[in-house]
Amino acid sequence: MPQKVIINSVFTNERHSQFFPEPRASARADARMLTSLNKLSTYEKPTLNAMMLGIVLCSMCVGCASQSPTMKPVYFPVPPAAPHVVHLKSFNHLHDLIAPQLSWVEKIRGGLASPFVAAPAGIAYHDQHLYICDTGQGCVHDWNLNTGKASRFGDSGPATLESPVAVAIDISNKVYIADTSRGEVVIFNQSGEIANRLKPGDGLSMKPTALAVRAGKVYVADIVTHRILIFDATTGNLDTSIGRTGNELGEFYFPLGVAITNDGQLLVTDSMNGRVQRFDDKFSPQSAIGSLGDRYGDMGRPRHLVVGPDGVIFVADTEFAHVHMFNSEGQLLMLLGGPADLPGGTPMPVGLAIATELPSAIRSQIPQSFNAKYFLFVSNTLGSHRLSLYAVGERK
Repeated sequence: MPQKVIINSVFTNERHSQFFPEPRASARADARMLTSLNKLSTYEKPTLNAMMLGIVLCSMCVGCASQSPTMKPVYFPVPPAAPHVVHLKSFNHLHDLIAPQLSWVEKIRGGLASPFVAAPAGIAYHDQHLYICDTGQGCVHDWNLNTGKASRFGDSGPATLESPVAVAIDISNKVYIADTSRGEVVIFNQSGEIANRLKPGDGLSMKPTALAVRAGKVYVADIVTHRILIFDATTGNLDTSIGRTGNELGEFYFPLGVAITNDGQLLVTDSMNGRVQRFDDKFSPQSAIGSLGDRYGDMGRPRHLVVGPDGVIFVADTEFAHVHMFNSEGQLLMLLGGPADLPGGTPMPVGLAIATELPSAIRSQIPQSFNAKYFLFVSNTLGSHRLSLYAVGERK
């Protein structure tokens, strides 16, 4: 028999119902849930395991849209709460998102084949280009969302990629690609030529799983040493490292995501410890967001993460099949997506990318009643549509 419980919700003042997992017995988990949030909302607590719960929740979110001849927008949180995110599109092919701008020669030849992704992993967005690591095709796609045309990095030549899992772009438009099988970060210029390679040196090995670039430094998550390796982007030298294997603050067990906040703090997804760790600009550990568990606000297996222009932290969780949204203080705002393979769902989210602007042809998909402030791309390793686009904002 479902029972009512009162918890705090940061994102909305509206009272609304939402399913979340059966609580753990730990009093510490109860205290963490009740103190991490600060505005009143009502939720339903059914006696279901976490996976069945997610299926029910996502079905509530997206079932109606999938059955309607005219697809309705899928909003998060679930109505009647005020929406803060709306699903715009799920796609595998570039031309499902944007029609190409063809020359007259291309039109005579019958147009262009639509580029597609086979097995997307990490993603990045920069200057109207969406970059997608594709472990199935062994390359990184560069999709121009303005022209609808595409190119690839690492699909031939001496730096042929094997398992590209993460990508980042710096201010000079260099493309940084973490390849776990090659055990290095390969840096390309926009012509597709190799600009540099990053390795620890001295006979040491690494398996990079994520990276971020800021102010001439490259932050690389490594699952060989369970550390964050910091390289000089110009020289390629390893400057320093952060952490060691363990579960205490400042220690990692399979770091699988890294991001830099707007004020220069370092965020790391500590996957097997089920949390995100925060470090200051001197790399001293400050706090942890979340922990392993099945309560609202806990995590299963967090992967990549990104930070929005408003400071919201998005964390992809492959086990719970959601994207967690936290504010800059680490308080849970809401859950995005769900395990169902339907519009708005996130069957197994891995990569995340923020876009502060998009071409007008894509922005036209925003519902007229929604004020979009920025956009979120999500890649999934499961599902019929592996890429999804959401708008983040509020109702007008």
